Amino acid sequence: MAGSFGMETPQGEHRYRLSFTVGGLLATQGRTLAEMYLKHVSDNGGQPDPNRENREIGEAITMIRAQAIEENVLAIRTVTASKRIVAETLKRLSVFTSEELAYLSGADAPTSDRETLMWIAMCRYYAIVGEFAFDVLKAHYLTGRISLDFEDYARFMADRATWHPEIDQLSELTAKKLRGNLFKAMSEAHLLRADAGGTRKNHNTILSCTPSRVLADMLKKRPDSFAYLPMRETSL
Repeated sequence: MAGSFGMETPQGEHRYRLSFTVGGLLATQGRTLAEMYLKHVSDNGGQPDPNRENREIGEAITMIRAQAIEENVLAIRTVTASKRIVAETLKRLSVFTSEELAYLSGADAPTSDRETLMWIAMCRYYAIVGEFAFDVLKAHYLTGRISLDFEDYARFMADRATWHPEIDQLSELTAKKLRGNLFKAMSEAHLLRADAGGTRKNHNTILSCTPSRVLADMLKKRPDSFAYLPMRETSL
């Protein structure tokens, strides 16, 4: 199971994780489960380890899975759906350090920072999402092409499919779910704004993202995080 958690780092003939079919950004769920995890650690005598401060939580995040489902902390109507959303949210939280989790769950973080963190989590956990964020979303923003639509996504996926046959092996339904969930996450993170009057189908405008000073300083410990955001690092 360890290979199912933490940041995805493609190497060799690596197959992409392609399971981001539910939930969108999961910002609210992420905060709830992050808070639950940190409380669980504290209640069981856990103490912050300065030697692990900048390491990912990884599979340890799953220690709250059964409790989260049993207590229905996400207030989901069915057990099946609860299991699915809890599992997906915990996978994404597994890419965070304890410091990032504490900020996500804390009262001082603005909503925009929590959304930014959960977008970064999606990009870290799913390498293909992170590559799309850098190669398409951020690239468009930096070059002044502030529109983004399904055609841009289709070109990106077709390019990746050249080296990753697992993309072409997806069913049409799954492929549509992946696309829809990715665009939903970008919208919920306020990285995209839908333009109803656009001439192209699903036309969106890319919005700039500037994290707060507190979050920016935290992310500088993992500077690759800025690659996922439509912003210029000179603005920090």
